[in-house]
Amino acid sequence: MGPKIKFTKEQIIDAAFEIAKTEGIDNITMRKIAEEIGSSVAPIYVNFKNINELIEALIERIIGISQQLFIEENTGNPFYDMGKASLRFAMEYSVLFRELVMKSNSYMKDYDEKMIPALIEEMKKDPELEGFGEGELKTILLKMKIFQLGLSVMVANGLMPKDYEMQDLMDILSSAANDVILSARLSKSKS
Repeated sequence: MGPKIKFTKEQIIDAAFEIAKTEGIDNITMRKIAEEIGSSVAPIYVNFKNINELIEALIERIIGISQQLFIEENTGNPFYDMGKASLRFAMEYSVLFRELVMKSNSYMKDYDEKMIPALIEEMKKDPELEGFGEGELKTILLKMKIFQLGLSVMVANGLMPKDYEMQDLMDILSSAANDVILSARLSKSKS
C-alpha cells in the first residue's frame, strides 16, 4: 500500500473555489470537492469539521479576491478603483457575484460591517471627496453602491449591449459618481 496523499487546507479551498466559480457556493459538497482533488472525503474532514467551516474559509478567499481586484486597480482615485474592482468581479466571477449579491444568503452577513469602514477610509484619501464628513461619505457610498450594484448585476447577467467594454462601463460609473458627488456638494453648500 502506497503512502497516503495529504491535502492542505489551501488545496481543498482551491477545489471548493473551482466548483463555486462554475456551479455556485450552494452546490459545493464534500463529495464534489473530493472528486475535484481526486481523493476520498477523509482528507477534507481532517482539515475542516464540516461543510460550514469550509464555506467560511471559501468566503474569506472570495473576499480576499475582491480586495485584490481593488488593490490591482490603484489609479490613485479610490472611489473609481472600488467601482472598477466591483465590475471586474461581476465580469470575471459572474456565478459567484450572482450568488453573493442577488440571492438571500448568510454568506455576506458580515461583509458590509467589515468593508464599509475600510471603504470610507479609502474614500477619505480621494481628493474629489475632500471636505465631506464621515456621514456624508457613507451616504455617497450608499448611493454609488446602489448604482454600481445595478450596473454590476447587468454585467453579471449579460444584459449590457454587446459592444460595451470595460472603459464604457467605467465612463458610465464615473459619470454617475460625478453626479452623486456634485449633488452632495450642492446640498452641503445650501446647508
